[in-house]
Amino acid sequence: MNLEEIFDNVYTKQSSKYGIQKSQQSIIEARQVFDDNIGMEGMLPTGPQEEFILQTQIRQYFQKEGINTTPIGTHPDFVGLESTSERINRYSCTMFVDIKGSTRLSLLYDLDTVFSFKNAVIQTCIEVVRAFDGYVHRIMGDAVMSFFGSADKAQENSIADAINCATTLKILLEQGITPWMEKNGLDPKDFGFRVGIDFGNDDEVIWGNFGYTTVGEVSATGLSVDMSSKLQSRASKNSTMLGQGLLDFVNWPDYFSHYKKIEVDGIKQPQKYLTPNITYTDNSPLNYRMKELSFDRFIEISALPNSVRSKVSANVRTNHAIDFKCFIEEDNGKKEYISASKFLDKGLNLLFNVSALTSARLKFPLTVNLIKTNYGQDVPEAEEGVASAKKALYINIPRQAPYSRTIPPSITVSEPEFTSYRGLHTMQCKVIDKDGALIFSDCIGVMIK
Repeated sequence: MNLEEIFDNVYTKQSSKYGIQKSQQSIIEARQVFDDNIGMEGMLPTGPQEEFILQTQIRQYFQKEGINTTPIGTHPDFVGLESTSERINRYSCTMFVDIKGSTRLSLLYDLDTVFSFKNAVIQTCIEVVRAFDGYVHRIMGDAVMSFFGSADKAQENSIADAINCATTLKILLEQGITPWMEKNGLDPKDFGFRVGIDFGNDDEVIWGNFGYTTVGEVSATGLSVDMSSKLQSRASKNSTMLGQGLLDFVNWPDYFSHYKKIEVDGIKQPQKYLTPNITYTDNSPLNYRMKELSFDRFIEISALPNSVRSKVSANVRTNHAIDFKCFIEEDNGKKEYISASKFLDKGLNLLFNVSALTSARLKFPLTVNLIKTNYGQDVPEAEEGVASAKKALYINIPRQAPYSRTIPPSITVSEPEFTSYRGLHTMQCKVIDKDGALIFSDCIGVMIK
């Protein structure tokens, strides 16, 4: 079973209302339980009555408890603004997802098929947004507009949620839906999606009720809110464009973003600013910066399962007998920090643990190489973006005392660190066996406020 089979189940479940039937065997197979050895299989929703299954599966990887059942429309923090003239300043991270190429499907296939397909794609988008604590504000044709952030969530974490959401959408849509289209006779040539994300702080976004009492909605306005849809329109196919408000607020690293290249007079040039370039009252250009998310690099530090990430990045090499984790040391013990899932306060003590199962057929001793890289304007210039190798650690099965056959089930080595600079930083782990073969490779991203 693979992603397109799961998407087939999404399509079949909701399209059956309109007489589009699939084989019973396909439905049974698509209900099989998620298997981590397979990867993301089983993570797509199996129908409207089971709409929360997808987000439940995703949320566990990012240490998010419960489920997000918020309906479309007014953000729950601002329900009190409905039918009032009150306004509230509150930050927001806005995401705009536009599904491209689905309009052409109406020229090629019957309307029931087109409706079922588009609805299955939008259902997937909605549940991924809610999986990352997002609030779906509007569905506009083939587009979904969402807000991330709430009164009890740090501004930085709304950005972490939005970027992880966009990354997960790309995995699910590109690796699940496109192959499904090919297998089921739908032309995927023009199909794709583009995402725009931007952030505005408390003094840059205002919430209020637009329209009248009976014909209106509570929404947000501000430069960053308006820019999200424009950023989406400038993104490459199947890519995410990040706006200046987001890039500057969290010191987003150049390593995890890049300028989109456009051809001018036969020469490819970086597109640094959002176009059309709007102007101030004195006609000076805004020059609003934008950069595309470097998906191939960010997926390396995503909290999605290793089996999923290794299919995308050659720098992620899985090994069932080796585990690499990060922990926050606290007075009453330690708590696991999930890679690139949220921003941490400065001044925290971290512990990077590498464990190996002694019962596995590993060729001990193992050499553990940890490489730290700090990014961002707060990092000293001599260190910024420079990989710094830690002293090698070694994992070996200890010698046993005479007549003793007791061997620990696993052996762990640790490397202490601490949170110092605002931004996103990485710790890469490479494990080499006694023959010099690379048997494990992974990377943890640490976000710091």
